[in-house]
Amino acid sequence: MKTLEEFENYYNKSLKTDLVNLDARRKQVVKRFLISLFAIFIPSMAIFILTGLYVGIAASVIAFIILLFFWVRDKLFVKDFKEQVINRIVYFISPDLTYDPKGHISLSEFVTSRLFLTSVDRYNGDDLVYGTIDKTEFRFSEFKAEYKQVTTDSKGRTRTSWHTIFRGIFYIADFNKEFTGSTVVLPNVFGNRFGFMKKLMGATRREKLVKLEDPDFSRQFNVYSDDQVKARYVLSTSLMQRIVDFRKKHKNNVYLSFVDSKMYLGVSHNKNLFEPNYLRSLVRFDVLREYFDDLVLAVGIVEDMNLNTRIWTKT
Repeated sequence: MKTLEEFENYYNKSLKTDLVNLDARRKQVVKRFLISLFAIFIPSMAIFILTGLYVGIAASVIAFIILLFFWVRDKLFVKDFKEQVINRIVYFISPDLTYDPKGHISLSEFVTSRLFLTSVDRYNGDDLVYGTIDKTEFRFSEFKAEYKQVTTDSKGRTRTSWHTIFRGIFYIADFNKEFTGSTVVLPNVFGNRFGFMKKLMGATRREKLVKLEDPDFSRQFNVYSDDQVKARYVLSTSLMQRIVDFRKKHKNNVYLSFVDSKMYLGVSHNKNLFEPNYLRSLVRFDVLREYFDDLVLAVGIVEDMNLNTRIWTKT
């Protein structure tokens, strides 16, 4: 895996100069936004004060639409940012990796993971990275899945609301052991004092609760499997320790499952990891470093989980 020092050298020699033009476009977008704000929005507020509520609201809406037009006028900026920044960082980390800014994990793969059993009503994602690290094929992307809830009040009026099932990075990798069936590792949100809640959470699953001997792992995760013996075969002592260590790197919830010789992993977060920040210079190393750190963390899952080790039947 590339080090931060290697990336800083690459940044100084190859990346920094090429980003000057892109950063100039970022500044133009921000400049147009600020000019629009003062030239259009402030007069509309004056109309609001002088003429009253409805005219003021109409003026504000018109101002907002014009403002939005100016804001998005450089439609190619995000596309070019991903090609010139994210794509190059991915290639720098490993030329065996491919970046597809519009691609994402499919819904069928998300469902196959058996991590979330709630029916998905809409989903989206982007920033797909796929390839091979040593012996392990993997891919990951940002992914968001939601379900719809329709309620009716006492007057017969219906209201539709959307609820997030999962939002974050979703990861699929070839596991280093061959097995069938499914073993699911979920955050232990209730701790060990509410054992009945663990069973209740698993009531809708075909997998049954598995009791493991590792107290540190069991404090943080609940395990469900359709085969108690295979669950212990998949979750070796070393892998459980790696999962615990991996969890320490991330402050958000971590979900894992092992289904038919593949590992699925979801790390929840509420941040668009690979999007440009209009308010920060693209030629600053600390800005570029954040993208590098996020990508290294995602690609590093192969090493974190020791997926390249083939000590069992898989080659």
